[in-house]
Amino acid sequence: MSWNAGGWGLFALAIVIGWLAAGAWGVAVAALWGMGAAMLLLGHAAATSPVAPGAKPSNRRVNMLPQGGEPLHLVRRIITFLIVALVAMIVSIGLALATRSILLWAGASEANAVVMAFFAMPVAWGLLSYALLMEQSRARQWRLLLIYAVPGLIALGMGLAA
Repeated sequence: MSWNAGGWGLFALAIVIGWLAAGAWGVAVAALWGMGAAMLLLGHAAATSPVAPGAKPSNRRVNMLPQGGEPLHLVRRIITFLIVALVAMIVSIGLALATRSILLWAGASEANAVVMAFFAMPVAWGLLSYALLMEQSRARQWRLLLIYAVPGLIALGMGLAA
């Protein structure tokens, strides 16, 4: 766990140093080098890890597909997909617009604000999608979407998204 924490700490340090050196472009370059190094290390670990003798793949089911004569619940599954793929994407775009607006208000250059908005959108979409898929009820999913839509709606309402 300490190696993992150290790696994340170095990643955060690289982002701070990248921002101080070259703004959002520095963050992008620092992130690419960090992700490239992680990919190489994970690839090496995967290629050199020993296979346990007699190991079999897991056959545990996680109720992803119906068993036997259970109903498919296709409408529910399609609605979940649309919420996570489309609605969460739109909310994430609103969060990216709010990020851009806040950075411009704080004095960042237009280029840095736009790059950070481009960075914020997929990160927010991934985190929001994960949170939505972990919710047990549809009402809680919609409530979560509404809460996360507030910053984007404020940015749009104040005309800061232009």
